[in-house]
Amino acid sequence: MKSSRKRISLVLALLMMFSLVPAAYADEAKAEARNLARDAVYMWSEAPESAYPDPGNKLNDGVFGTRNVLDPAWVGHLRKKTREVVFDLGEPKSISGIKAHFLQDWPGSAVLFPLTVSMYVSDDNVHWATLTHKATQTLWIDGPPVDETYAWDAGADGVPGAEDATHAYARYVKVTFTMHTRAWTFIDEIEITGTDGQSKGAVRVPPEEFKMLAPGEATAGIRDLSLLYNGHYANGDGDWSKEDIIPQISYVNQDGEPVDWFFDGVLVLGLLSPDGRDFGGGSNLKDWNWYLDKTFAADGDMFQLNEATKEAGTELGDPDHKTKVVVMIPDPGEYVTDFGDVDGDGKSENFNAGSVGEQQAMANRQKAVRWWMDEVLKRWESSGYSHMELAGLYWLSEQVSTSASGPDMLKYVNGEIHAEGLKSFWIPHFLAYKSYMWKEVGFDAVAFQPNYFFEEMSSERLDDAAYTAERFGMGVEIEFDGRMLTDPVFRQRYKEYLDGGVKYGYMTDTFKAYYKGSGPVLGTAAASEDPEIRIMYDWLYQFVKGTYQLDNTGTVHMKELVNQLEKGGQFKSHGAARSLTAHWDSVVRFEEQGNKEQASGHLDRFLELLEQHKQNGLVSGKAYPLLKANADYVAKRLR
Repeated sequence: MKSSRKRISLVLALLMMFSLVPAAYADEAKAEARNLARDAVYMWSEAPESAYPDPGNKLNDGVFGTRNVLDPAWVGHLRKKTREVVFDLGEPKSISGIKAHFLQDWPGSAVLFPLTVSMYVSDDNVHWATLTHKATQTLWIDGPPVDETYAWDAGADGVPGAEDATHAYARYVKVTFTMHTRAWTFIDEIEITGTDGQSKGAVRVPPEEFKMLAPGEATAGIRDLSLLYNGHYANGDGDWSKEDIIPQISYVNQDGEPVDWFFDGVLVLGLLSPDGRDFGGGSNLKDWNWYLDKTFAADGDMFQLNEATKEAGTELGDPDHKTKVVVMIPDPGEYVTDFGDVDGDGKSENFNAGSVGEQQAMANRQKAVRWWMDEVLKRWESSGYSHMELAGLYWLSEQVSTSASGPDMLKYVNGEIHAEGLKSFWIPHFLAYKSYMWKEVGFDAVAFQPNYFFEEMSSERLDDAAYTAERFGMGVEIEFDGRMLTDPVFRQRYKEYLDGGVKYGYMTDTFKAYYKGSGPVLGTAAASEDPEIRIMYDWLYQFVKGTYQLDNTGTVHMKELVNQLEKGGQFKSHGAARSLTAHWDSVVRFEEQGNKEQASGHLDRFLELLEQHKQNGLVSGKAYPLLKANADYVAKRLR
């Protein structure tokens, strides 16, 4: 009986063991890494072009395109904004890798690789965490078609915020890629490697708050940084006087008198030397000395900026005010072989790795930058500027070098800047290589260039630039030049930058830089007797102060402007503000009725009353020029 029980127990044990084998194999199979994208659904932020469509499964059908743009596996996108594609895995899964495969055929078929591909994960398709940003390694090159895979690998790249993690645990995966203004982007497949369920070592990646760079400690307290170009220009645009600078650092009325502070920071920089060499990588020691001598001369550009601040401060009753100044650092470049001797050893510095080797070339570049910094600091100190504060230094080159040593050079430069107790500033262009790594290489304050002003393209570029600045945590650059004073096309683009600040959120609480071209563009606008020119100056002042309005070309916005100014304490009494509003209500009413004559008559009375308020001290010096400029602008349009 006892042996019978043993036999029965043995049989049952064997049966149980074999019955568990399929389940064990099933669990093992379930945990085996596979392409999770194959079973997922995905959604584009913008549909591909009809010539290269995606019926909804091309990115996860396992079919890779050949190096031929006519291969139907390729999905094509053209211009416009950064593209997003979001995969829904159905439930949270353990993700160990993501790959996106692209084609380049330039210039043959006008197809370029994305400059940057970014990858994110989310639990709810709303709040996202960044896994990686990847730049093209092939770069934009002419030649036969080539392909490239952009990849995040948990083992090689890590899981952000979790040192020991092997997988990211999430339901949604997003891949974004940047677009070029004149080229196609072709993609055929996205792979998401991982396993079902939550494997050992799989962690949820905390979502981020994507936002633009706010003014503060990182920006040395600067909110609005005005670029003042003082390099060589044949027409003398790089030679500044106190009178030219005052309308930039202070807001002036129609008589040129300062009535408020304007930009709170000035970046002093140059592009070319008198010999035509570029400070962005092609200049030499002679050029560098020329620029330093010009900038820090006894009556040079820096002296003029100091005197402008002093005079504006006196006019504004703020004699102790100091302008925060940022000074450029030229990029020594990587190809100059005969720069000049900066350390007195009798040898001209050579920055070309092909000539002296990478290590020596890097050391020579660093030596030149350190020499420049020492010269700037020495000359600043010896000049004893009474009304300026040196806030930081600015790296002139607008992208990370594509060479292997590019990031290391920037880490060195920024380390030296920080060692002097200063902040490091940078303004990368829209297609800058590896701009996303600005924090990694040590920059403090960065403003991203939309580059919308300079060529014909959709105004969606401003939206895209704001989106990119938000994703990468940058500020934004506002761009215009003297063409807006004479050309309606450029005038409209300028206004769209300001409108974009309201629409996309960069007008307030965002660090901004202002490219104004060369010469006294703002001074010219401020002094213009043409209301359509002067108003551009006033709009910019309102933008800087955070009070700019979208609908500001008609009559309705003026009432809101009066209300804003009254709330800001710019009228001596409520009655003074209300009397102006009453007249303006009549302007609006008659314009809506189509009676321009009556509307113009009430507008004239508005201007007469505004002048009386000014004479009687009922309206502030800040409010008067704003109201007059806006009223003059509307008057010209009515007539």
